[in-house]
Amino acid sequence: MIYCLIVVLFVTLLAYASEMLRAVFLSPDSIREWVLHYGKLAPVVLFLLQIAQVLIAPLNNFIINAVGGYLFGPYLGFVLNYSGWIMGAIIVFWFSRLFGRGFVSFFVNKTTLKKYDSLLLKSQFLVFLLFLLPGPPDDFLVYVIGMSRSISFKNFLIMILIGKIPGKLATSYFGAGVAEHKLYGAFIYGAFVAVSLVVFALKPELWRMWKPKIKTEAKNS
Repeated sequence: MIYCLIVVLFVTLLAYASEMLRAVFLSPDSIREWVLHYGKLAPVVLFLLQIAQVLIAPLNNFIINAVGGYLFGPYLGFVLNYSGWIMGAIIVFWFSRLFGRGFVSFFVNKTTLKKYDSLLLKSQFLVFLLFLLPGPPDDFLVYVIGMSRSISFKNFLIMILIGKIPGKLATSYFGAGVAEHKLYGAFIYGAFVAVSLVVFALKPELWRMWKPKIKTEAKNS
């Protein structure tokens, strides 16, 4: 009974927050204006927005990261983007581990669950690469890892602490470069993407994780 009440309350709150945040996520400008609206609390709001982004998968993490770099520079922007996402991932991991597949199914459809289930059985290194590289929806992956019990919390924490650094740093620099009207951010992010494409080419199983998402988005566009 308590389990049901907790799950219903959690899902209801997320559904409410999801509708509110989706209105904010219309464009980078709308996110920037919404964060700045809170004045001195803007850094805290960005941190909480990163947490919410993991909970309400999938929201556009690239845009939030870029806005963080745009507003707070590459260093503070990175710290807020990185630490907020890590905190959100830890929360999702433990909720998924405590409440299992029934809870996760509220956020991840059966096709995605099956796809990630098969990946977790193959290699933890491939899972780490999904956190490291851009493209694949790693917010969904956090839910599945928490549910699966095939990866310990210690290994999961190591994966995300290391794996999220390059992407968060590159996108924070990208946003900072836009704010300063300089190209260094684009070059840094471009280098990150170029290296990632090489890894995808060497590991086609990773590309297959992302490819269905591309097809789905193309149909919806």
